[in-house]
Amino acid sequence: MTNKILAIRFSAFGDVIIAHHVICALLEQNPDLEILFLTKPFFAQLFKDIPRLETIHFSKDFDGLLGLWRLKKYLKKNWNFSIIIDIHNSLRSNILKFYFLFGKKIFSFSKGKKEKRQLTRKKNKLLKPLKHTAERYCEAFRKAGFNCNLANYKPSRNYSIFLPKDLPFNNQAKIVGIAPFAKHKQKTYPIELTEQVIEKLSQNFYVLIFGGGEKELKIAQKWEKQFQNVFSVIGKYNIFEEIALIDRTFAFITMDSANMHLASLTKTNIISIWGATHPYLGFYPLYGYQEKLTIGIDLPCRPCSVFGNKKCYRGDLACLYRISPDLIVNKVKQLL
Repeated sequence: MTNKILAIRFSAFGDVIIAHHVICALLEQNPDLEILFLTKPFFAQLFKDIPRLETIHFSKDFDGLLGLWRLKKYLKKNWNFSIIIDIHNSLRSNILKFYFLFGKKIFSFSKGKKEKRQLTRKKNKLLKPLKHTAERYCEAFRKAGFNCNLANYKPSRNYSIFLPKDLPFNNQAKIVGIAPFAKHKQKTYPIELTEQVIEKLSQNFYVLIFGGGEKELKIAQKWEKQFQNVFSVIGKYNIFEEIALIDRTFAFITMDSANMHLASLTKTNIISIWGATHPYLGFYPLYGYQEKLTIGIDLPCRPCSVFGNKKCYRGDLACLYRISPDLIVNKVKQLL
Protein backbone atom coordinates (compact mmCIF):
# COMPACT_ATOMS: atom_id res chain seq x y z
CA MET A 1 0.00 0.00 0.00
CA THR A 2 1.34 3.42 -0.98
CA ASN A 3 1.59 6.17 1.63
CA LYS A 4 1.11 9.71 0.37
CA ILE A 5 2.13 12.64 2.57
CA LEU A 6 2.24 16.40 2.33
CA ALA A 7 5.57 17.93 3.40
CA ILE A 8 5.81 21.70 3.90
CA ARG A 9 8.89 23.91 3.56
CA PHE A 10 8.09 27.28 1.96
CA SER A 11 11.54 28.90 2.26
CA ALA A 12 14.36 29.97 2.61
CA PHE A 13 16.41 28.55 -0.24
CA GLY A 14 19.18 27.15 1.97
CA ASP A 15 16.63 25.37 4.16
CA VAL A 16 14.85 23.98 1.11
CA ILE A 17 18.16 22.56 -0.17
CA ILE A 18 18.71 20.89 3.21
CA ALA A 19 15.16 19.53 2.90
CA HIS A 20 16.10 18.22 -0.56
CA HIS A 21 18.73 15.95 1.01
CA VAL A 22 16.25 14.68 3.60
CA ILE A 23 13.45 14.12 1.06
CA CYS A 24 15.77 12.11 -1.22
CA ALA A 25 16.94 9.97 1.71
CA LEU A 26 13.34 9.51 2.82
CA LEU A 27 12.20 8.28 -0.59
CA GLU A 28 15.20 5.98 -0.86
CA GLN A 29 14.47 4.38 2.52
CA ASN A 30 10.67 4.18 2.13
CA PRO A 31 9.95 2.63 -1.30
CA ASP A 32 6.16 2.77 -0.82
CA LEU A 33 6.14 6.47 0.02
CA GLU A 34 4.92 9.29 -2.24
CA ILE A 35 5.58 12.90 -1.28
CA LEU A 36 3.75 16.10 -2.14
CA PHE A 37 6.21 18.90 -1.40
CA LEU A 38 4.77 22.37 -0.83
CA THR A 39 7.24 25.17 -1.50
CA LYS A 40 7.74 28.34 -3.56
CA PRO A 41 7.90 27.99 -7.37
CA PHE A 42 11.57 28.97 -7.73
CA PHE A 43 12.64 26.41 -5.13
CA ALA A 44 10.41 23.71 -6.60
CA GLN A 45 12.57 23.37 -9.72
CA LEU A 46 15.29 21.76 -7.60
CA PHE A 47 13.02 18.71 -7.13
CA LYS A 48 12.37 18.18 -10.83
CA ASP A 49 12.30 14.56 -12.04
CA ILE A 50 12.60 12.96 -8.61
CA PRO A 51 10.51 9.74 -8.68
CA ARG A 52 7.49 9.57 -6.36
CA LEU A 53 7.69 13.27 -5.61
CA GLU A 54 5.39 16.03 -6.82
CA THR A 55 5.88 19.69 -5.99
CA ILE A 56 3.00 22.02 -5.18
CA HIS A 57 3.75 25.69 -5.74
CA PHE A 58 2.96 28.25 -3.06
CA SER A 59 1.96 31.39 -4.98
CA LYS A 60 0.84 34.89 -3.98
CA ASP A 61 -2.76 33.73 -4.37
CA PHE A 62 -2.30 31.84 -1.10
CA ASP A 63 -1.02 34.75 1.02
CA GLY A 64 -2.86 35.80 4.17
CA LEU A 65 -5.59 34.04 6.13
CA LEU A 66 -8.01 33.86 3.20
CA GLY A 67 -5.24 32.79 0.85
CA LEU A 68 -4.23 29.95 3.15
CA TRP A 69 -7.89 28.88 3.35
CA ARG A 70 -7.95 28.80 -0.46
CA LEU A 71 -4.76 26.73 -0.35
CA LYS A 72 -6.39 24.28 2.06
CA LYS A 73 -9.38 23.84 -0.27
CA TYR A 74 -7.08 23.54 -3.29
CA LEU A 75 -5.00 20.82 -1.62
CA LYS A 76 -8.06 18.94 -0.42
CA LYS A 77 -9.67 19.03 -3.86
CA ASN A 78 -6.66 17.96 -5.91
CA TRP A 79 -4.61 15.61 -3.74
CA ASN A 80 -5.37 12.73 -1.44
CA PHE A 81 -2.91 12.54 1.48
CA SER A 82 -3.33 11.32 5.03
CA ILE A 83 -0.36 12.92 6.80
CA ILE A 84 1.03 16.46 6.96
CA ILE A 85 4.66 16.90 8.01
CA ASP A 86 5.67 20.50 8.63
CA ILE A 87 9.43 21.08 8.39
CA HIS A 88 9.02 24.84 8.41
CA ASN A 89 6.99 25.45 11.57
CA SER A 90 6.26 29.08 10.73
CA LEU A 91 3.17 31.21 11.32
CA ARG A 92 2.03 30.48 7.76
CA SER A 93 2.47 26.71 8.01
CA ASN A 94 0.87 26.63 11.46
CA ILE A 95 -2.24 28.41 10.16
CA LEU A 96 -2.48 25.94 7.28
CA LYS A 97 -2.16 23.03 9.72
CA PHE A 98 -4.92 24.54 11.87
CA TYR A 99 -7.22 24.53 8.84
CA PHE A 100 -6.47 20.81 8.46
CA LEU A 101 -6.86 20.11 12.19
CA PHE A 102 -9.55 17.49 11.70
CA GLY A 103 -9.05 14.53 9.37
CA LYS A 104 -5.24 14.59 8.96
CA LYS A 105 -2.38 13.38 11.10
CA ILE A 106 0.00 16.30 11.66
CA PHE A 107 3.68 16.28 12.68
CA SER A 108 6.06 19.24 13.03
CA PHE A 109 9.80 19.63 13.43
CA SER A 110 11.41 21.31 16.42
CA LYS A 111 13.57 24.38 15.69
CA GLY A 112 15.52 24.13 18.96
CA LYS A 113 14.95 27.83 19.68
CA LYS A 114 16.00 27.65 23.33
CA GLU A 115 19.37 26.04 22.51
CA LYS A 116 20.00 28.56 19.75
CA ARG A 117 19.23 31.49 22.07
CA GLN A 118 21.72 30.09 24.58
CA LEU A 119 24.34 29.85 21.86
CA THR A 120 23.83 33.38 20.47
CA ARG A 121 23.11 35.42 23.62
CA LYS A 122 25.51 38.19 24.53
CA LYS A 123 26.58 36.78 27.91
CA ASN A 124 27.10 33.27 29.30
CA LYS A 125 26.96 31.57 25.92
CA LEU A 126 26.63 27.79 25.84
CA LEU A 127 29.06 27.23 22.98
CA LYS A 128 28.39 23.68 21.88
CA PRO A 129 27.46 21.99 18.58
CA LEU A 130 23.71 21.71 18.12
CA LYS A 131 21.77 19.18 16.09
CA HIS A 132 21.95 19.72 12.33
CA THR A 133 18.78 21.14 10.78
CA ALA A 134 18.57 18.07 8.51
CA GLU A 135 18.46 15.78 11.54
CA ARG A 136 15.64 17.91 12.99
CA TYR A 137 13.71 17.38 9.75
CA CYS A 138 14.39 13.64 9.95
CA GLU A 139 13.00 13.52 13.47
CA ALA A 140 9.68 14.91 12.23
CA PHE A 141 9.42 12.18 9.59
CA ARG A 142 10.41 9.51 12.09
CA LYS A 143 7.68 10.71 14.46
CA ALA A 144 5.25 10.02 11.62
CA GLY A 145 6.52 6.44 11.44
CA PHE A 146 8.90 6.62 8.44
CA ASN A 147 12.52 5.55 8.13
CA CYS A 148 14.74 8.61 7.79
CA ASN A 149 18.44 8.15 8.38
CA LEU A 150 21.15 10.31 6.82
CA ALA A 151 24.07 8.18 8.03
CA ASN A 152 24.33 6.15 4.81
CA TYR A 153 22.84 8.66 2.40
CA LYS A 154 24.91 10.66 -0.09
CA PRO A 155 23.75 12.87 -2.98
CA SER A 156 23.92 10.83 -6.17
CA ARG A 157 22.43 13.00 -8.90
CA ASN A 158 24.71 13.56 -11.88
CA TYR A 159 24.74 17.31 -12.51
CA SER A 160 27.61 17.16 -15.03
CA ILE A 161 25.09 16.55 -17.83
CA PHE A 162 23.90 20.13 -17.29
CA LEU A 163 27.35 21.70 -17.70
CA PRO A 164 27.11 24.64 -20.16
CA LYS A 165 29.01 24.30 -23.42
CA ASP A 166 30.03 27.96 -23.76
CA LEU A 167 32.78 27.96 -21.09
CA PRO A 168 36.09 29.82 -21.47
CA PHE A 169 38.28 26.99 -20.12
CA ASN A 170 39.21 23.43 -21.04
CA ASN A 171 38.69 20.16 -19.16
CA GLN A 172 42.09 20.36 -17.47
CA ALA A 173 41.63 23.90 -16.11
CA LYS A 174 41.81 24.50 -12.35
CA ILE A 175 38.66 26.40 -11.42
CA VAL A 176 37.73 28.08 -8.16
CA GLY A 177 34.18 29.20 -7.50
CA ILE A 178 33.31 32.02 -5.14
CA ALA A 179 29.89 33.07 -3.85
CA PRO A 180 30.84 36.23 -1.91
CA PHE A 181 27.35 37.52 -1.17
CA ALA A 182 24.77 36.80 1.52
CA LYS A 183 21.40 38.24 2.48
CA HIS A 184 22.76 40.05 5.54
CA LYS A 185 25.85 42.22 5.98
CA GLN A 186 26.79 40.31 9.13
CA LYS A 187 27.32 37.18 7.00
CA THR A 188 29.06 38.84 4.05
CA TYR A 189 32.85 39.01 3.76
CA PRO A 190 33.70 42.69 3.06
CA ILE A 191 33.66 43.48 -0.65
CA GLU A 192 37.03 45.24 -0.61
CA LEU A 193 38.65 42.15 0.97
CA THR A 194 36.81 39.81 -1.40
CA GLU A 195 38.31 41.78 -4.28
CA GLN A 196 41.79 41.02 -2.95
CA VAL A 197 40.94 37.32 -2.73
CA ILE A 198 39.73 37.28 -6.33
CA GLU A 199 42.79 39.19 -7.56
CA LYS A 200 45.17 36.73 -5.88
CA LEU A 201 43.28 33.65 -7.06
CA SER A 202 43.01 34.88 -10.65
CA GLN A 203 46.80 34.78 -10.98
CA ASN A 204 46.77 30.98 -10.79
CA PHE A 205 43.20 29.82 -11.43
CA TYR A 206 40.04 30.52 -13.35
CA VAL A 207 37.57 32.15 -10.97
CA LEU A 208 33.78 31.88 -11.33
CA ILE A 209 31.62 34.35 -9.38
CA PHE A 210 28.18 33.21 -8.19
CA GLY A 211 25.31 35.25 -6.76
CA GLY A 212 22.06 36.92 -7.68
CA GLY A 213 20.41 40.33 -7.90
CA GLU A 214 21.27 43.51 -9.79
CA LYS A 215 23.63 44.93 -7.17
CA GLU A 216 25.65 41.72 -6.98
CA LEU A 217 25.70 41.43 -10.77
CA LYS A 218 27.25 44.90 -11.14
CA ILE A 219 29.97 44.10 -8.60
CA ALA A 220 30.74 40.79 -10.34
CA GLN A 221 30.85 42.47 -13.76
CA LYS A 222 33.33 45.02 -12.40
CA TRP A 223 35.64 42.24 -11.22
CA GLU A 224 35.21 40.42 -14.51
CA LYS A 225 36.55 43.46 -16.37
CA GLN A 226 39.19 44.26 -13.77
CA PHE A 227 40.95 40.88 -13.58
CA GLN A 228 42.02 38.21 -16.04
CA ASN A 229 40.55 34.70 -15.74
CA VAL A 230 37.54 35.97 -13.76
CA PHE A 231 34.01 35.25 -15.03
CA SER A 232 30.61 36.06 -13.58
CA VAL A 233 27.91 33.38 -13.96
CA ILE A 234 25.22 35.55 -12.34
CA GLY A 235 21.99 35.53 -14.35
CA LYS A 236 23.49 33.50 -17.20
CA TYR A 237 22.44 29.96 -16.32
CA ASN A 238 19.58 27.99 -14.81
CA ILE A 239 19.81 26.36 -11.39
CA PHE A 240 21.01 22.98 -12.71
CA GLU A 241 23.70 24.59 -14.87
CA GLU A 242 24.92 26.58 -11.86
CA ILE A 243 25.12 23.43 -9.74
CA ALA A 244 27.03 21.73 -12.56
CA LEU A 245 29.49 24.64 -12.61
CA ILE A 246 29.95 24.40 -8.84
CA ASP A 247 30.59 20.69 -9.28
CA ARG A 248 33.26 21.53 -11.89
CA THR A 249 35.25 23.63 -9.40
CA PHE A 250 37.88 22.01 -7.20
CA ALA A 251 37.22 24.59 -4.47
CA PHE A 252 34.14 26.66 -3.75
CA ILE A 253 34.42 29.67 -1.44
CA THR A 254 31.13 30.68 0.08
CA MET A 255 29.45 32.57 2.88
CA ASP A 256 26.83 30.99 5.16
CA SER A 257 24.31 31.28 2.34
CA ALA A 258 22.13 29.31 -0.08
CA ASN A 259 25.12 28.83 -2.40
CA MET A 260 26.91 26.96 0.39
CA HIS A 261 24.04 24.49 0.46
CA LEU A 262 23.92 24.25 -3.34
CA ALA A 263 27.56 23.21 -3.17
CA SER A 264 26.58 20.43 -0.75
CA LEU A 265 24.78 18.78 -3.68
CA THR A 266 28.14 18.41 -5.48
CA LYS A 267 31.57 16.83 -5.01
CA THR A 268 33.50 20.09 -4.65
CA ASN A 269 35.53 21.16 -1.61
CA ILE A 270 33.55 23.79 0.31
CA ILE A 271 35.53 26.60 1.93
CA SER A 272 32.93 28.30 4.11
CA ILE A 273 33.35 31.73 5.73
CA TRP A 274 31.39 32.47 8.90
CA GLY A 275 30.81 35.89 10.46
CA ALA A 276 27.95 36.52 12.87
CA THR A 277 26.69 32.94 12.52
CA HIS A 278 28.43 29.65 13.36
CA PRO A 279 28.45 26.03 12.15
CA TYR A 280 27.46 24.99 15.68
CA LEU A 281 23.95 26.33 14.97
CA GLY A 282 23.35 23.37 12.66
CA PHE A 283 23.23 25.05 9.26
CA TYR A 284 26.60 23.94 7.90
CA PRO A 285 26.58 22.15 4.51
CA LEU A 286 25.30 18.63 5.05
CA TYR A 287 27.78 17.16 2.53
CA GLY A 288 31.21 18.48 1.60
CA TYR A 289 31.68 20.09 5.00
CA GLN A 290 35.24 19.90 6.33
CA GLU A 291 36.24 21.59 9.56
CA LYS A 292 39.74 22.26 8.22
CA LEU A 293 38.21 24.28 5.36
CA THR A 294 35.90 26.30 7.63
CA ILE A 295 36.95 29.87 8.37
CA GLY A 296 35.75 31.84 11.39
CA ILE A 297 37.37 34.09 13.99
CA ASP A 298 37.00 33.10 17.66
CA LEU A 299 35.51 36.05 19.50
CA PRO A 300 33.62 36.03 22.83
CA CYS A 301 30.63 37.71 21.14
CA ARG A 302 30.39 35.16 18.34
CA PRO A 303 27.97 33.78 17.26
CA CYS A 304 25.58 36.65 17.88
CA SER A 305 22.77 35.59 15.58
CA VAL A 306 21.08 32.48 14.19
CA PHE A 307 20.46 34.01 10.76
CA GLY A 308 22.96 36.90 10.71
CA ASN A 309 20.21 39.50 10.81
CA LYS A 310 21.06 41.13 14.15
CA LYS A 311 23.14 44.25 14.68
CA CYS A 312 26.80 43.56 15.49
CA TYR A 313 27.35 43.65 19.27
CA ARG A 314 30.76 45.30 18.81
CA GLY A 315 29.75 47.56 15.95
CA ASP A 316 32.85 46.79 13.86
CA LEU A 317 32.15 43.35 12.31
CA ALA A 318 35.51 42.14 13.58
CA CYS A 319 34.38 38.54 12.95
CA LEU A 320 34.67 39.29 9.23
CA TYR A 321 37.26 42.05 8.95
CA ARG A 322 39.82 40.01 10.90
CA ILE A 323 39.77 37.26 8.28
CA SER A 324 42.69 38.00 5.99
CA PRO A 325 42.44 37.44 2.23
CA ASP A 326 45.65 35.40 2.40
CA LEU A 327 44.02 32.96 4.84
CA ILE A 328 41.29 32.24 2.30
CA VAL A 329 43.69 31.96 -0.64
CA ASN A 330 45.93 29.60 1.33
CA LYS A 331 42.97 27.31 2.04
CA VAL A 332 42.53 26.99 -1.73
CA LYS A 333 46.24 26.33 -2.34
CA GLN A 334 46.29 23.66 0.37
CA LEU A 335 43.79 21.65 -1.65
CA LEU A 336 46.31 21.29 -4.49
